Amino acid sequence: MDMNNKSYSDRTKYRKIAAQVAKFVQEAQDADSDYSLVSASGLRIEQPSDQLVEHLSDAVVSDDTELQTDAANMYPLESCMHQLDDMWVDTVDTTQTRDVCEGQTAGFLDAAITSVDIESNDGQFIEPAEWRPRAVDAESDDSDNEDSSLQDHLSNWASHYNVSQVAVTDLLSILHPYHPDLPQAAKTLLCTKRKVEVKMVSGGEYYYFGLSYWLKSVLESGMYECAVEQLTIHVNIDGIPLFRSSLACLWPILCSVEELEGTVFPVAIYCSNQKPKFVDDYMRDFIDEMLYLKQFGFSHNGKLYSVKLRCLICDAPARAFVKCIKPHTGYNCCERCVQHGEWMRSRILLLDLEAPLRTNASFISKFDPGHHVAVSPLTELQFGMVTDFPLDYMHLVCLGVIRRIIHQWTSGQHCYKLSQGLLSAISERLVSIQPFISREFSRKPRSLSEHKLWKATELRLFLIYTGPVILKGLLAPEVYSNFLDLSVAIRILLTPDLVHCYVEYCSQLLKYFVESFCNLYGKDQIVYNVHSLIHLCDDARQFGALDSVSAFRFESFLGRLVKLVRRPQQPCAQVVRRLLERPSLATLDVKHSRGHHSTWKKPHMEGPVTLTLKHCRQFKQYNAQQYFMSTSEGDNCFSVMGRIGLVKNILREREDESENGWVLFEEFTVVESFFSDPLDS
Repeated sequence: MDMNNKSYSDRTKYRKIAAQVAKFVQEAQDADSDYSLVSASGLRIEQPSDQLVEHLSDAVVSDDTELQTDAANMYPLESCMHQLDDMWVDTVDTTQTRDVCEGQTAGFLDAAITSVDIESNDGQFIEPAEWRPRAVDAESDDSDNEDSSLQDHLSNWASHYNVSQVAVTDLLSILHPYHPDLPQAAKTLLCTKRKVEVKMVSGGEYYYFGLSYWLKSVLESGMYECAVEQLTIHVNIDGIPLFRSSLACLWPILCSVEELEGTVFPVAIYCSNQKPKFVDDYMRDFIDEMLYLKQFGFSHNGKLYSVKLRCLICDAPARAFVKCIKPHTGYNCCERCVQHGEWMRSRILLLDLEAPLRTNASFISKFDPGHHVAVSPLTELQFGMVTDFPLDYMHLVCLGVIRRIIHQWTSGQHCYKLSQGLLSAISERLVSIQPFISREFSRKPRSLSEHKLWKATELRLFLIYTGPVILKGLLAPEVYSNFLDLSVAIRILLTPDLVHCYVEYCSQLLKYFVESFCNLYGKDQIVYNVHSLIHLCDDARQFGALDSVSAFRFESFLGRLVKLVRRPQQPCAQVVRRLLERPSLATLDVKHSRGHHSTWKKPHMEGPVTLTLKHCRQFKQYNAQQYFMSTSEGDNCFSVMGRIGLVKNILREREDESENGWVLFEEFTVVESFFSDPLDS
């Protein structure tokens, strides 16, 4: 029963699940081969638990599309550049800044897909040890083992799909006559904590899990091999509304561990109708624990880890809140240089691009008193209050500068406002390239008429990939050149292989972009976001590629966290209970809990195939852990060892367990640079 593309109320979901399960139980009774008789507390019928769970998985009502969050794309620049083990296979989007000219092809190129470890669990979240089902006593009978296994599966299923407790309780009442050992209440099945000690802090409800709690859970899960001696912590603080018709919002303190593949977890949960009133009360528990871990380290299984707070990743309002400085609308708002802004047209302008830079020492000494509003409690950590607060490019560039540029084209008062004919032409091009966007991108391009609704991933796609191609020939040369300057600079800063070599060039290019932006659109557009572009390269020098210190993965987690709230009463306690009752954090992210194994899909016999590979099986799709390859347009354009072409067939060795395969690749014979200014593409 496929209801993935439909939307149902909770009552309808409950009714459909109950009816489907009742149908499966009746089928089990009618099929003698599908059940076994067990004489324990009377005669009863038991359907094998694995089969029942399979039925339940088919019966669940879920909408996976809701979990396609804005930060689903974990490798924004490399999503079109994949590596197959020792061989680079770069997907080349038709919208990338390369001009792949049509011409005669050079035939087929056999490219090997090397062995892939299908047992890898990369990308999954962690299962804390205390949440795992307890082992069954070896002396118990088979029915106890089966019921225990069924109970574990039901618990995982209910948590994975965030099924309401009312529906789970009714399901248990249906199953109980056939499995008396199952609990009769959802709270018992899920081990829901009856009492959550939520306290009032800084004007809102607050619960502190603790950094040590999550570090222990992550390491005990066994999903990550941590051979290092230091754990590097990234922290994110941001707010997100819970409901459209209410002021209630969540302000969690999120952390990730760089050595554990950036696994995100909530250290603290705060809920109120506004942001926390006092930053010291809000962050006191976290600061005290960080001071302890910094001094004594974190011990696990006899091994002592040192813990280092690497950076705090926030948007501009959140940075101003935790640093206790003037917000981005203040005169002394720039976090990297010392200058007094200029008031013009209801906004603060930062026109000086050569102002003296701030340092950590000058921040602590309050060299610029107009920049501070109070003393931040984070100074207790001897933390870099200037250098360790990276300027998040997701908010600064994607949601800030790019939106401002598009607004100038569509609604600006300047002479570079585009006509309706040009806007329609750009929109038509954007919509027409949708089939050619690879599925690594979570969202397809939309019309400019919807630009106010574009998410950060859509704005990033437009800036880095589609914009340079779509806009060519439609914008005035000076406007297109200005856009291309920003696109090239940000793409370099997001590419690990390029950032260290070209960071100084990017610094000059971004400064030139801001100057030309001022000349094109007027100096009244040099606001905080546009001015801060000249400081982005400082973060690249310290942290490397900007995506390593971006808020994309944290924003994705925030979106999943909000979905744990089912009713408006006591939202903080609800989130805490859902987190504590889940068997693993992977249930917060359905997309990352699937598709980790390399799979070969859609077998066919249509060819083409070479004589030497006629013994191989043919497939149309190959789904690896970090990329997807297909013979269909949009997912078939790759670069192999510097040669660009289209995948025509995917072949696999005949052995059932073999992961070795081949790609038949049709190469383009004419490949030219798409642009030469500001550099050769």
